[in-house]
Amino acid sequence: MIPEYVIDIKPRKSDVPERIVSLPKITEPPKPLSPEYWDWWKENEWLINFTVHVSNLALAKELANELGIACKEKDQEKIESLLEQLRPLRVLPFDERTLLEKWTHMMRQLPGDIGGPNKEKIRAILSARCSGRVLEAMCGFNSYLEPSEKIEVTALDFCREALELYQYPERTRILFDLNKITRRKGIGFFQEGEFDAIAICFGFHYLLHPIIIFQEFKRLLSAGGRLILVENPNQCYSDMTYRRFLPKSVSYLKKASFKNVRVEELAVAKDWEIEAGEHYFLIEAFKS
Repeated sequence: MIPEYVIDIKPRKSDVPERIVSLPKITEPPKPLSPEYWDWWKENEWLINFTVHVSNLALAKELANELGIACKEKDQEKIESLLEQLRPLRVLPFDERTLLEKWTHMMRQLPGDIGGPNKEKIRAILSARCSGRVLEAMCGFNSYLEPSEKIEVTALDFCREALELYQYPERTRILFDLNKITRRKGIGFFQEGEFDAIAICFGFHYLLHPIIIFQEFKRLLSAGGRLILVENPNQCYSDMTYRRFLPKSVSYLKKASFKNVRVEELAVAKDWEIEAGEHYFLIEAFKS
């Protein structure tokens, strides 16, 4: 298997790549909450939430203005023609996208520096635990590993957009979906014992088969190497998760044959987070 390297760099854009365009009401809605209203809503939802990519924004606005005039003139033929031109400009609604399409959308929309109020503290803690060759899996575009002469980082993610925006483009960046790992198919382009540490920050929620993935990670670790997870039970995009992280989730690591597993709560949460019941955990599992 040949790894798919990402070598392109995309600067963080200030423009939101998708914009809502206001379209005139083609037909007046029935009384709200009536049975007729919901039928009307289903038929007209694509017009009410009409979103286009910025590259189509000027054209969509021009057609929307023409549609408004056609509606005032009650020119039904013109209305139908304009609707046919507008329909293909609409982007797919978020909840109808694939998981990869959702993540790509979010990578474009999110600001240039994310990671919560405790990112720098977590970066310092995680960086101090890692040395040698390190795989930063599910890296997103913000690394939790500080540049250092002591570490050589390989960044891995299944979203090309994230890797193109990754804040350290000089690092090796590989496009790969961990959820494609099966009992028969691992990450074939990495050798056994290739890494001294593997780190994942806030990614456990999105693992489809964590035991199988952790078994593959164990294969990739050198003797004495460590797998490090940083997690918060509430820090995730809930509509895109497979399971919620809890401290007892370390059982997945034990089932993956890691013998030495440690869990500690990180004292990094802000006062307002503590009041809200927020907790950050660091989990280490060592390859014996």
